[in-house]
Amino acid sequence: MVKSASPRPRLDANAWIDAALEALGAEGPAAVRVEALAKRLSVTKGSFYWHFRDREDLLHRALDAWATARIAAIAEQAHGGDDPAATLDGLLSLYTKSPNPRGLAVELSIRALARQNEAAAAATARVDEARLAQVAALFERQGMDTAEAAARALLFYSFLFGQSLLGGTRRNTAIARAARRILAAS
Repeated sequence: MVKSASPRPRLDANAWIDAALEALGAEGPAAVRVEALAKRLSVTKGSFYWHFRDREDLLHRALDAWATARIAAIAEQAHGGDDPAATLDGLLSLYTKSPNPRGLAVELSIRALARQNEAAAAATARVDEARLAQVAALFERQGMDTAEAAARALLFYSFLFGQSLLGGTRRNTAIARAARRILAAS
């Protein structure tokens, strides 16, 4: 009796989207190719076309999934309780003491793509707007006026992403001091 090969598992659209984001973070926008992703997922290209019209469709849906997840994450992280100063401190700790290299790689790749791709530019704009609004609200809850809170939120996020790009062994003390200055009420 000949044993038949077990059927390949069916991939849903989310598996393709996850693979596209993984490839984007690991190798950049050029890695989001149907053939390369099919090989990575050990499936045929036919599986791809079951879920997506073309590469652009996949890219748009991956960007939307990324933006939706980032917006949900900051909404959850920014609602840490009744103390907005502690919530801001927690956000700083999260992004400075335990960074997510994969998440940062995906973010940087999407931002690089945004320079030439309208869908990526729109996705990053949505994420930035949500992040800045959530953090500005925390500063406002500390008594800052709207304009100051918005400026402080921009400084906060510029610091978070900028510091993640800097290396060095003696930077922890400098990061902590810079963070205290950003969070200090004026």
